[in-house]
Amino acid sequence: MGSIIFEHNYTIEDYITFKVKVETERFSGGSSFCISSSVLEKAISKLNEMYNRLEGAYQLDNYDSNDFILFEFIKLGHMNISGQIGGSYNKQYLIYHFKTDQTALRAIIANFRNAINV
Repeated sequence: MGSIIFEHNYTIEDYITFKVKVETERFSGGSSFCISSSVLEKAISKLNEMYNRLEGAYQLDNYDSNDFILFEFIKLGHMNISGQIGGSYNKQYLIYHFKTDQTALRAIIANFRNAINV
């Protein structure tokens, strides 16, 4: 099991930046993740639909780098979360993959909603 935590860092014009922290069984890392508010609203809608149906996949891409996060349901409420943080052009970056369940997705959606309402 692992975890991913999004904390709203700041908003400039139409772009929202989160602090992202990823923990897997052996590794952890953190970075900034920037997306536009329109993309974030689309992500909230898609992730909420996935949560309700317990199926589907959605990839969220960072505006400032080649970082991404892939949310993917497997079966019976279990899901994979994978991606990259830190930008592959940096000396240190993290490519990660972990399994979790739908409860992790509910917390992520709530954090995204709070960032829009700031």
